[in-house]
Amino acid sequence: MKFSKYTLLLLYALFGCSSVIQLPKRQVAEPSEKNIYLGNHYANQEELSNQGTWGTLPIYFNYEDFRDYDPVGGIIAETPYDTIKDLKSIPPSKLGLYHELDVDSSTVEFLSNLLVKAKKAKLNQEYTGRETYRFILTRAFDDDYIIELYKDGSKATIETTKIDNKTGKINVTTKIISLMQFQRFQRLLIDGNFWAIRPYEWVAQVDGSKWTIEAHTPLAYKVLSRSSPGLIYEDELLLRQAGEWLINKGGGDFGL
Repeated sequence: MKFSKYTLLLLYALFGCSSVIQLPKRQVAEPSEKNIYLGNHYANQEELSNQGTWGTLPIYFNYEDFRDYDPVGGIIAETPYDTIKDLKSIPPSKLGLYHELDVDSSTVEFLSNLLVKAKKAKLNQEYTGRETYRFILTRAFDDDYIIELYKDGSKATIETTKIDNKTGKINVTTKIISLMQFQRFQRLLIDGNFWAIRPYEWVAQVDGSKWTIEAHTPLAYKVLSRSSPGLIYEDELLLRQAGEWLINKGGGDFGL
């Protein structure tokens, strides 16, 4: 049986490149040097504390960066809290599967919990004086990984934190790389349009993986997070390329 080239492209898009339902093609903004610092301004401590918490869990991300969540068209919560739109007005014991309206708060809290376990610093709060890029990889049936690339003086370091999915045991390894390699990663993000891409888009997820990259630079903070990124769309492809670059340079092999 023969297929037209358009049919083949459709089959390739549906089955060959991604494990998630593909979104419509996004508008592409041409990458340029001007895009390098188009992330969010750093939030101050007061603004962060007013965002609420998951019980007593510190929040590592801005909820607004994860505003693209509407799988059921409304709020999920136990009655009588199902009509409340303010996260802080619901007792933690009654929170259940609650999601702030239009915000994927469960992903924010899931990633925050992981960073708390690994005793990692917040990157969206204020500039620490050390340019840092952090990649978070989580999968339903595999260990979780946090890879941080940062620059100190004339050298750069890749720090890989593995969190055992069964025992919770944490193992940290480090590797020194050249400043040229550090600059290549910066260039990868710029060329991939990182600084102009929308931080978050919700998609139907089937394999349980989340890929998240944070950029902590002198002038701006930016997060990019997707579930089960494929190889077709600009944002998902960039996450794949950047994540795999850090994995390879850090000497890891996560069976991707």
